[in-house]
Amino acid sequence: MLCGASSCKKENTEPNSSNPNVLPPLTHEGKNTFGCKVNGEVWVAQMPFAVGGAIALEGTYYTNTNMMYLVAKRKLEEEGKFDRIDILVENLIQNGDYVMLTDDNQMRGFTDYEGNYNCSTYRYNDDLLRRVIITYFSPSQGIISGTFEMDLINPSCPGDTIRIREGRFDWRMTVY
Repeated sequence: MLCGASSCKKENTEPNSSNPNVLPPLTHEGKNTFGCKVNGEVWVAQMPFAVGGAIALEGTYYTNTNMMYLVAKRKLEEEGKFDRIDILVENLIQNGDYVMLTDDNQMRGFTDYEGNYNCSTYRYNDDLLRRVIITYFSPSQGIISGTFEMDLINPSCPGDTIRIREGRFDWRMTVY
């Protein structure tokens, strides 16, 4: 009976960065976590193991311009998914509410490399939601944490919008 009981597996539903079905917790420790819901489905940044080190979360905070550029990548080989989410915020100097930079509507917010969405690239637009709330900001510790939500479009696919909600990140940033 003990052998039979030890072979049972319970699905882990605790929030952590290694479970792609559960959003990571809201933390302020530089844990390099990133998650959100894309059109209602959980999306967690993660990349498969690589010898050089797979990087699921990367970007830069530029001290001379107070700009944060953050890229989260997800590759789920078994499901045929490889996509990324980009966040660009300017004038970031303290905790608070920010609007993502649209870069003349050319800034991409979501890119699908495997064709799982109607369009491959969705962009920010001045008329749509694109909000970031920085909840922890410490350049001396190299940590930025926050929440975000956005609506993204592809002008080539009228009426097709990606809605990203319940976003959160806790990033140990590269400072320049």
